[in-house]
Amino acid sequence: MKRVLRTKRPHIEYPCTWTYKLFGRDRDAIRRAVGQIAAGRQYTLEPSRSSRNERYHCMNLDLRVLSDEDRCGLSDALGAHADILLVL
Repeated sequence: MKRVLRTKRPHIEYPCTWTYKLFGRDRDAIRRAVGQIAAGRQYTLEPSRSSRNERYHCMNLDLRVLSDEDRCGLSDALGAHADILLVL
């Protein structure tokens, strides 16, 4: 079966609210990380799911982004933080 790679990016109108899914081991540490990275911005951060043994937690971050560069820069900053294991 032949795979088709899509090179066309979706059209996103900015500014808009973007949802990031953040995964980590400690919800309080994720909250502190978001507070550092999103300082001065309005956002909501709510718990989502946890792994069965509660070792990993997911939180949903809703944040207003101003441009594609802003959205990607925030994603990179969140992903680079030691307390955030994965950003989707």
